[in-house]
Amino acid sequence: MSQKRLLLSPEERERYLRQLSMADWSEEDQVKLKSLRVTVMGIGGAASSIINNLLLLGIGELVAIDQDRIELSNLNRQFIHNVEHLGMSKAESLMIYARRLNPHVKVVTKQIEINETTIDRTLDPETDLIIDTFDKWASRSIVNRFAVRHRILYLMAGVVSNCFYTALLHSPHTPCLNCLIGRFQSPSLVGSFQSAIFGINILPIAAMGAFSIAELIKYLKTGILTNYFYFGSLYNTKQDIRFFTLFLSKHFRRISEEQGVRWNPIWESEGIVKLTLSRDPTCRVCSSSKHC
Repeated sequence: MSQKRLLLSPEERERYLRQLSMADWSEEDQVKLKSLRVTVMGIGGAASSIINNLLLLGIGELVAIDQDRIELSNLNRQFIHNVEHLGMSKAESLMIYARRLNPHVKVVTKQIEINETTIDRTLDPETDLIIDTFDKWASRSIVNRFAVRHRILYLMAGVVSNCFYTALLHSPHTPCLNCLIGRFQSPSLVGSFQSAIFGINILPIAAMGAFSIAELIKYLKTGILTNYFYFGSLYNTKQDIRFFTLFLSKHFRRISEEQGVRWNPIWESEGIVKLTLSRDPTCRVCSSSKHC
């Protein structure tokens, strides 16, 4: 975060009055938020909840990146967009939404595909936090390597069926994404699997947004990473979570089993699972001294 001392304007004090009135929230906490520069990868369903929370809480600067345009099938969950914006780029639609919701937040949007070629010229290595909501694990792997290389806080967040997952990572103090989700060896398998349509609605997205940003707030207030991975299910009916479990690393499966969690393609438990994370000493990303 910027070391420059920021102040809250009278309008900001009035806007954030209710959170400033909480016993565990101070003006210093609010200024920390105002100093925060966040980059969000993706402007879809998962990002809708997270971006909405960041705007309402009052971060200083939001950069959001997505290459896609709005389709009608997006609108059961991507509430920062609406029917009037069908066909519009998600980047442009977010600018309209953000200006209306909180003009005190500086918002920058970029309509670009993130890949090995574009990432270094698109992402700012000085950003305080990268929130990765991409729906392709191969794209997340590229972002993770950037975060590890520049030692940037990295928040992974996503949904699968009626379940959500999230973790705040900061290599080398915590594992990186590749320690947990390490299977990218078969591009043909990944491509064919991710071309399918997976069911999803707004409910797990709302829960994911709350848990994800709560981890960020805890870190801002204490400077301590919890090193937790959260997996939440809203129902005790069978949920197809192959999109998540197919890519889990052997290390993450092992430490999960040690804590009583065995990952299968179907999830039938209701509630929140919280796992304590550890680094994979053989990780090909964060165990390298070059962090590449």
